[in-house]
Amino acid sequence: MNRRRMIAGSAALPFVRPVSAARPHRMKPQVGDVLVHAFGEQAGAVIASKDVACEPVSAFPKEPSTGIVRDGSLHNQLAVLRLPTDRLTTKAQRYAVTSPPDSIVVYSAACTHTGCEVNGWNADAGRLVCPCHGSEFDVADAARVVNGPAPKPLAMLKVELADRVLRVAGGFSRRVGPAPP
Repeated sequence: MNRRRMIAGSAALPFVRPVSAARPHRMKPQVGDVLVHAFGEQAGAVIASKDVACEPVSAFPKEPSTGIVRDGSLHNQLAVLRLPTDRLTTKAQRYAVTSPPDSIVVYSAACTHTGCEVNGWNADAGRLVCPCHGSEFDVADAARVVNGPAPKPLAMLKVELADRVLRVAGGFSRRVGPAPP
């Protein structure tokens, strides 16, 4: 490449928007995003700590100032659960937020096997279940794989409680979804 082409090509760079800026609904969760209900009658409504029970609540992050729900990627779909704090492993506690007498944990709902949506729940064992190939994840133990072909645990998302609303407080604990081939 000669110098003239490089200069001519770089002159257009200030006018090119990054992909994430062009598609904010596909961006990863950002610090400060609030969590909102993903589906059902409450879809889009902010999730308060009182809305979270022992069974998973499906959620998406939402940018509070623009109202943009980051629902353009399965990698942004989340599972929010309330668990007794004393059941959580040390690793799970690092990403959990305390909401006495329990803690709230947030996991990616993208399976680490093939990227399917993890939307099943085994209430007796306290496990998230992927319906595609039967992988099960122990939610009290940082989503450790306890059954099935998934090679790694689900990613945990760091959250905080601000005015009883769940907000993103950091990034994921690991890569979301399956590893590239």
